Amino acid sequence: MKFMLNKIYNLINPKKELFKWGPIEFRLLYGSLFIKNILVYVYKYYSWPWPPCLIIFENQKVVWINEDLALCKAGLKYFKKYFLNIKNYKLHWGKWEEWGIEYEKKEKELKKTNLKLLNDRELARALKDFYDFNIKFWLIVHVPEIANWGGEYFLNNKLKKLYKDKAGEYMEILSAPIKYSFFQKEELDLLALAKIKNKPEFNIALKNHANKYYWLLNSYGGNRILNEEYFLSQIKKYKKNLDKQINEIKKNIHDNLIKKKKLIRKLKLNNDIALIADQLSQSIWWQDLRKSYIWRIQFFWDKFLREIVRRSGWKFNELQWCFTHELLAILNKKNKFTKKEINKRKKYFIIYSEKNKLETITDKKIIKKAINDYLNVETDGVREIKGQVVSRGKGASKIKGRVKIIKNPFKDGRKMKKGDILVAGMTSPEFIVVMRKARAVITDQGGMTAHAAIVSRELRIPCLVGTKIATQVLQDGDLVEVDADRGIVKKLK
Repeated sequence: MKFMLNKIYNLINPKKELFKWGPIEFRLLYGSLFIKNILVYVYKYYSWPWPPCLIIFENQKVVWINEDLALCKAGLKYFKKYFLNIKNYKLHWGKWEEWGIEYEKKEKELKKTNLKLLNDRELARALKDFYDFNIKFWLIVHVPEIANWGGEYFLNNKLKKLYKDKAGEYMEILSAPIKYSFFQKEELDLLALAKIKNKPEFNIALKNHANKYYWLLNSYGGNRILNEEYFLSQIKKYKKNLDKQINEIKKNIHDNLIKKKKLIRKLKLNNDIALIADQLSQSIWWQDLRKSYIWRIQFFWDKFLREIVRRSGWKFNELQWCFTHELLAILNKKNKFTKKEINKRKKYFIIYSEKNKLETITDKKIIKKAINDYLNVETDGVREIKGQVVSRGKGASKIKGRVKIIKNPFKDGRKMKKGDILVAGMTSPEFIVVMRKARAVITDQGGMTAHAAIVSRELRIPCLVGTKIATQVLQDGDLVEVDADRGIVKKLK
């Protein structure tokens, strides 16, 4: 045990500043190709590896950990080559566009395919084809993923040297996306649909909308297929002035662009810094866009899982804890692992990497010690919580509200009321259902390019990230004051 932990501590020092992604609900299958591609296969295609990584699973939740500076420095190499070099950027974006065209064809093909009609060999071949197609996807989109941290690090350091205390405020403006997120696109489409008065035309448009966005609330924790009834219930929540709501969404994006241009002129920023800001904004937007494809892809992983369940004797939630290559082994009857080994992963599981090698641990004692050393933070005597301001919101810089701790937006969402303060370890796309109710958002993890930061700016609400301890110090019902200028949260009596 001591030897194994020392090996991990040598890779990622728990006493250093750490980057943490999570905890969120997670099923290994849906993230396993991301894990394998960027930690193993990336060596074959790119000049730089990701830094050593530790992934801790506990009770079907995950936290991804890197040394923060190591991640930023690796990301900076990618950002400079694939975003600041415009020729390379266009080439890489071209690969993404080609993959997107191929995906639309693949999606139509898979929707039509009746997997029950395939024999075992044909099903294995179809699964392998889908597996390889996904590898291509992750090898392309890992670039904006890691470049985000490098770009944020790069721009933030330049602004701090020039403007010190104002760096955070300027960073928020300069890095804001100026293109619609996939949630904003869906909402604009739904608002346009809500304006249709002709009932037959409305019903056709509603069906088309459901066919286009059925995947919208998928997550790494599982898939939720949305139907026409769901989107109709969302339409009923809209106020009567639909045009005003459409214009507000459009205005937010337009305002981001205007603010950015004005600030560049006001500060007389040189072309190099302006380019960094523009390309960081593009990288953040691209990272959000690729998430929509992850959710669409997951629908088809589930389609394969259901068929493997039907003919293999494995349970659906057991297959969700397999690596994708393990599904192929099960189909080909070449698996050397047991259901017992797979089911262990649901409770406690560690993956760690060095260079192009992955190691796994299921020993409960080792994992509990790692959880204590990497995830537990001292909170005794804490009276104020400090975080990074990533959105100042619209209106008063200080706001008050009741805390609601949200771990799972679908299970905990009912307790979230309009005007509450959302507190979470981090947010991911499915948190949109509770973020739209929040008066402010506070997270343990994240930075300027985090999901919470992006969505909070879209919603024009205050957001503090990287507090490390908010979910441990605060409790449901606590009355707090959020200072969106100073990045401080105070508990009030």
